[in-house]
Amino acid sequence: MKRLFILVIFLSTLATAASAYTPRIGGRQWKLVELNGSRVGTSNAHFEFDRDQKRMTGNSGCNRMFGGVEIRGRQIVFSNIGTTRMACADRRMQDIETALLAELKNVDGFQQSGNTLELLDHRRVAVKFVAAPPEGPTRLEDKKWVLESIGTASVSKIGRTAFLAFDKSKASAGGNSSCNVFGGSYSATGTTLKITDVISTMRACVEDERMDIERQFLDALRETNRFKIRNDKLMLYRDDRLLLTMTGEAK
Repeated sequence: MKRLFILVIFLSTLATAASAYTPRIGGRQWKLVELNGSRVGTSNAHFEFDRDQKRMTGNSGCNRMFGGVEIRGRQIVFSNIGTTRMACADRRMQDIETALLAELKNVDGFQQSGNTLELLDHRRVAVKFVAAPPEGPTRLEDKKWVLESIGTASVSKIGRTAFLAFDKSKASAGGNSSCNVFGGSYSATGTTLKITDVISTMRACVEDERMDIERQFLDALRETNRFKIRNDKLMLYRDDRLLLTMTGEAK
């Protein structure tokens, strides 16, 4: 009887541990391969989670996407999914984007096997992804860097329309400040970075906080004197003071 009691306690402990286990699917880029059992072919659609597995960023096919995520055991829920608003010239890509965003709102579970990740809607495989092959160390020029936070404060959905890209062949850096298009020059040696001669278009954005975001963003770029890239994020500093944090996305 005592042995039976110990066995019951042991099995109960195993069940509790299994239900509390949260797989690590963050830190990898997951590329879309199937929607509702149909292969999608060539597509830019992909996503990845941050290190804490609480936020998702990626591309829905035509637009950048982002949102919250909650993972508990084998359950997963996406929330507040947003995208940029670029028009899709390719009708097939538009259809993929529309279907993917609709499915992400409904998934409630997932299963992973090696490099394959399946998102489930009541046990139905709604979306399938495969892990992108690991890359070497990320360079400034490898990504489009999308604004995530100014200092230690996260930016709004509008702020995430600001981005920075580097072109080594032209020694140029530029992008969008969330209000205007801008460009300048840069030089980088080791972890030292200088962005100079920054100029922008002169559109006035008075309808929301874009101009305030723009001012802080461009001022930070001009102040930058060193950088760090870690976990697909670019951090810009003035000495030891963190100025900007940006998330890397495919160009």
